[in-house]
Amino acid sequence: MTSPREPRFDQLVAEGRLRLQSADRQMLEKTLESARQDVAAASAMEKASLSWTEAILYEAGLRCARIIVQAAGWRIAADRGHQTAIDAADALTDGRLHRIFLRLHRMRRVRHEFMYEVGHEPSRADVAQARRDVAALIAEAQAVVSQRPQTQQR
Repeated sequence: MTSPREPRFDQLVAEGRLRLQSADRQMLEKTLESARQDVAAASAMEKASLSWTEAILYEAGLRCARIIVQAAGWRIAADRGHQTAIDAADALTDGRLHRIFLRLHRMRRVRHEFMYEVGHEPSRADVAQARRDVAALIAEAQAVVSQRPQTQQR
């Protein structure tokens, strides 16, 4: 659902792109730590390649989208998993982060072109925006993880 309109959560469920699954706080915390490590890796890569930097930042943003969805008690179906994670997280945050999720979709497409095709290198402004977006997503993911009970659930 990469259109400018906000995705509908009920539609994602009806299409079988999401399934109920209890959240595991320990796993959510590990995934959040991985997102933070991605940001550090992106910083280390920036002088060498803006394309790799943005690709790594995309991975951090995707991890955060997955955290938001999983913390809400959903598992993302494998088919179109990246799109589903972003769309579902967008729907779960009630449009508050919609523009960030739209840009995350753009990063997904640019990453795909960089990894599998021939694409353009992102600008420094693109990378700076990606860094700000990921910082906001990490904060949102941290907030949803903090709301989960401390005990591991299965």
